[in-house]
Amino acid sequence: MLKQRVLTAIAMLLVLYAGTAWLSPVMFAGFLSLILLPALLEWGRLMGLVRDRERLLFVLCFTGILSLVIWFLLLPDTGTREQTGLFLTSSLTLNVTGVTVISTLAIVFWIGIFYFLRRYPRRQEYWQARWRIGLMGLACLLPTWVGFLYLKALAPSGLLVLILVALVSVVDIGAYFSGRAWGNAKLAPALSPKKSWAGFWGGLASCALLTLGLLTWVHTEYQALTPLTWIVLLLAALLLAVFSVVGDLFESMLKRHRGLKDSGRSLPGHGGVLDRIDSLVAATPVFVLAMALLSARLEVL
Repeated sequence: MLKQRVLTAIAMLLVLYAGTAWLSPVMFAGFLSLILLPALLEWGRLMGLVRDRERLLFVLCFTGILSLVIWFLLLPDTGTREQTGLFLTSSLTLNVTGVTVISTLAIVFWIGIFYFLRRYPRRQEYWQARWRIGLMGLACLLPTWVGFLYLKALAPSGLLVLILVALVSVVDIGAYFSGRAWGNAKLAPALSPKKSWAGFWGGLASCALLTLGLLTWVHTEYQALTPLTWIVLLLAALLLAVFSVVGDLFESMLKRHRGLKDSGRSLPGHGGVLDRIDSLVAATPVFVLAMALLSARLEVL
């Protein structure tokens, strides 16, 4: 099982790197959609949609809403590409105000999800209806798609997307090893018996260390960062780590509600796509909002 998980993880990382680093922002949007499709079908399963036509209808509704959001976010293409410090500005430009609003609303949504996680299994009547779980899927996946496209447009090299994935991944890795070593006190036994407080703090510490390393690299190689920038980005990384745990527990809550072990079976050794991106969808709005707010101030962005 471990060998299968490792091989699948390596394959996923290679595909992610190729799609992120080599594709243009417009083609990257199509790449995101291909990844999102199985996640949407799995979300339909979490909603309790049994028939294929019901899941297809959910996918079509999501696609329609996403298309409208992208249409409002797109700005006229100036056809220019100019070098600005560390990153190469893309000709694909999204409305930063719109991206900021979507990311902020998504963060508010995840704060609300934390309320239900703290009270599980109580308060289930407030969210267990199919249409409400469907709306929660929209609130989870739409800001993720928009956020990834914004990061790719901001840095077509794919660097920001890969940094985001690296930060979320290191939270999982740190949590895994620290949880195995010192994980006696359980974090949320009603939702995920394997998660511990030691794993939680280990994940935060790992994310903080990686963030400090990345900031040191930018500070020494590209542009000196002010103390305030260091503090803001470090706090954003810690918040990202917390939200990644919330995203993981949220999917666990939905799976327990449906009596499912995995969201799907598309990834050998890992379950479904949602099982791999549950932490990422919660962490993305935090990272995107930090980049959107700082992009107006930092020359490298």
